[in-house]
Amino acid sequence: MNYDSLKIAKGAVVCAEADLRGDVTVGKNTIIHPKVRIFAYGGPIVIGEGCLIEEQSVIINRGDLTNEEVAKFLKETETRPPQGRSAKNAPLRALQTQCSFVCGKLSGESQNIGNYNFFEVGSHIQAMVIGSNNVFESKCRLGKLVRVGDGCIVSVFCVLEKEDHLGDQMVVYGPNNQRRKQQDKPTAQTQQLEFLAKVLPNFHNLKKSNVAASPDPR
Repeated sequence: MNYDSLKIAKGAVVCAEADLRGDVTVGKNTIIHPKVRIFAYGGPIVIGEGCLIEEQSVIINRGDLTNEEVAKFLKETETRPPQGRSAKNAPLRALQTQCSFVCGKLSGESQNIGNYNFFEVGSHIQAMVIGSNNVFESKCRLGKLVRVGDGCIVSVFCVLEKEDHLGDQMVVYGPNNQRRKQQDKPTAQTQQLEFLAKVLPNFHNLKKSNVAASPDPR
C-alpha cells in the first residue's frame, strides 16, 4: 500500500499550511483550511466532494492505535511538524522513525467520508464511515467505532467514543449527548464554499490538484 499518496481533485482548495500525510484523497470543491491535520495512519482516507474542513480540525485513520497512542501521535506531529514544501507530503514512514510506537500496526481499512460534510473548528474525527450532508460542530469528537449516516449534526463539545451508529438526520446535543431526529437535512454550505474558493487563494499558498475526477467515498 502506498502511504506517500496525496490525491487532490480538480476544483478542491487545500491550503499548503494544512498537514496531510499518507494515502489521502480529496474530492472536487472540497475546502481544507490552514492548520487542518489529516493523517492516514491505519489506511487510506477518502474525502468526497464539497466538504468544508476548518482550522485545527483533525481527521485520522487511527488503525490499531489506542487513544493514548493517538494523543502521543498528535502531540508529536504538532510539536515536530514537517519542514519545507517537500516535507509537507512526507510519507508516514518518516513519522514512524520519529514515533517508535507507530511501527507495525497498519490495518489497511479505508476511512470513507461522503459529500458536503462540514467540519467546524477543532473537530476531531476518527469515525471510519461518514455519510453526506453532516455537520460536526466545534470541538466535537467522534471515535473510531462511530458510524454516521446522512444529514446528522453533532453539536459543540459532544464526545462519542463508544461503538455507535447515528441514523440519518440525527442530532446529538448537550452535555449528556441527548438525541433527536430532525425533519430536514442541514443546508449545504454551497455559498460559503464558493466564497472560500475565491478568497483563500489570495491569502494562502495551495497544494496543487493532481487528479481530474473525484473519488467515490462509498
